[in-house]
Amino acid sequence: MAVAQVPRNFKLLAELEKGEKGMGAGACSYGLEDPEDIFMTHWRGTIWGPPHGHHENRIYELKMECGPNYPREPPVIHFVSQINLPGVSPTDGKVDPNAVAILRDWSRIAAELAKNPRPKEDPLSLEAALIAIRKYMDEHKKLPQPPEGSKYAVYK
Repeated sequence: MAVAQVPRNFKLLAELEKGEKGMGAGACSYGLEDPEDIFMTHWRGTIWGPPHGHHENRIYELKMECGPNYPREPPVIHFVSQINLPGVSPTDGKVDPNAVAILRDWSRIAAELAKNPRPKEDPLSLEAALIAIRKYMDEHKKLPQPPEGSKYAVYK
């Protein structure tokens, strides 16, 4: 028997509330790019660079787009801040979903969640995606990085 799915806007409202109240992970933050975005499509996020590497003491800015099929499909994520990271486009900062496990497996996990009761913590969220990207950054912390404060040309 399939479990009823939470409508997209209800889920995004819950994520917005969590992000605005700072109830999530301390190393990441997120919110709507435009508070008037009634469809809650365009989001901004920040990731504090993981310690003990070239990301330490840096704050990375990201753009996230939750399409009409979110949360069944993952958000499209771009770094605004330039970063040297496998799976991130050097021209526009787009994160390749195949590079980060949660984005790669998102649709499969969403399908499993549709069939089974939801766990206490939702494994598919903007926050979960940012945390997974930060972990991925930590796995590549020794790579040299562009100068701090650099942005991709499309965001200048």
